Amino acid sequence: MKTNDLTQGSIGKGFVLFAIPLFLGSLFQQLYNTVDMLFVGNVLGKNAAAAVGASSILVTCLINLFTGVAVGAGIVISQLFGAKKEKDMKESVWIAVLAGAVGGLILTVIGVTCSQAVLVRLHTPANIIPDAVLYVRIYFLAAIPMVLYNMCSGILRAQGDSRTPFHALAAGGVLNVITDAVFLILLDWGVAGVAVATLFSQSMTAVFLLIHMLHHRILTRQRLRWDLLGKIICVGVPVGIQSMILTLSNVVVQYHINGFGKNVIAAFAVYFKAENLLCLPIIAFGQAMVTFTGQNYGAGKYERIRRGILVCNGIAAAVLVVLSWSALAAGKWILSAFCPDQQVVAEGMRIISVTFPVYFVYSLFEVTGGVVRGIGKSVPSMVIVIVNLCVIRILMLEISDRVFHSVQAVAAVYPLTWLMATLSFVGYYLYARKQMLQ
Repeated sequence: MKTNDLTQGSIGKGFVLFAIPLFLGSLFQQLYNTVDMLFVGNVLGKNAAAAVGASSILVTCLINLFTGVAVGAGIVISQLFGAKKEKDMKESVWIAVLAGAVGGLILTVIGVTCSQAVLVRLHTPANIIPDAVLYVRIYFLAAIPMVLYNMCSGILRAQGDSRTPFHALAAGGVLNVITDAVFLILLDWGVAGVAVATLFSQSMTAVFLLIHMLHHRILTRQRLRWDLLGKIICVGVPVGIQSMILTLSNVVVQYHINGFGKNVIAAFAVYFKAENLLCLPIIAFGQAMVTFTGQNYGAGKYERIRRGILVCNGIAAAVLVVLSWSALAAGKWILSAFCPDQQVVAEGMRIISVTFPVYFVYSLFEVTGGVVRGIGKSVPSMVIVIVNLCVIRILMLEISDRVFHSVQAVAAVYPLTWLMATLSFVGYYLYARKQMLQ
């Protein structure tokens, strides 16, 4: 198995080479839901697109809570990798996979039993609730393979292997396209077919990674080290809560969106899919920064972390400026590809005209936050995200909705809170750096 030691060599080159497979992997991961929306918007119509859009944030919110443990495991294992503690690392891998299986089972039970009540409370229009509930319940049956995939890929990335998770997702993405066509066009299963296709393809990616880890003896049965489990939970649960709260703020946004009617609901659903074109490299850069920081923190190379912040943020921001302005120029074509309804496209253009020009701020937020998480400071990271992207964002939404009540005002809340969170991460890192050097 080829790994990448990010404690040595060129910072920029190592960062980019490690991030490229992460980006490609994220591309195929997002392909699951993107292809779903393409099929739903063009085959099933506007009502089905609204149903999937109204339910997708709920799905993401709950899954992020449990996959945060996977991020925590990756941080712990990356630090052990940098410190060359192989025995502790193997024991952490065993415990992390077991925790992922249990977490996925819990998530399945919660998602299946609570989905309808939550969607009703989210002010979802009554005429799309049946399809939304059906989609969510089937989707949550894939919770165990989803969490296990994220756990296994996080473990592999922590050891410098960002290629194998990409290979798994590439195969899963192709499989998802094929099964979407079969279930929607040939079998005419409707929204249920979209969810079943995702369930099947996601399960295959998890099985692939588990077989790979067993074959290469990355995953071997070990004794249960409760201290390592405690460390993974202490680092991972705050990351999961952070991700959940971040998505929860989007649930609050969804509540406000639902008050604008079907066209705006579908427009935001399409926007979130189109936005993935920009999110994917940002996610890759953020994940790469967590591994880079974790390995160098474990190796005690604090000065290399400082240099990495400047280099990696510069690379990420430059890439996003080019991508976001290009996406803005092609906005109508991109939005139309997901849903050809002209009213939906018009509302979508109002959204991207606000967020895309300043989307590079989101890259600064993810990369700088990755540094704080990489050094194991997941609780401060959680607090920063909750304060800026939940509390302040919700307050701003309430004010903008009362004063302006416009789609653009809702969209503007995003970049403003990204900027505030980024400044908070920078401030905390400067404080933490002083503590490390003492």
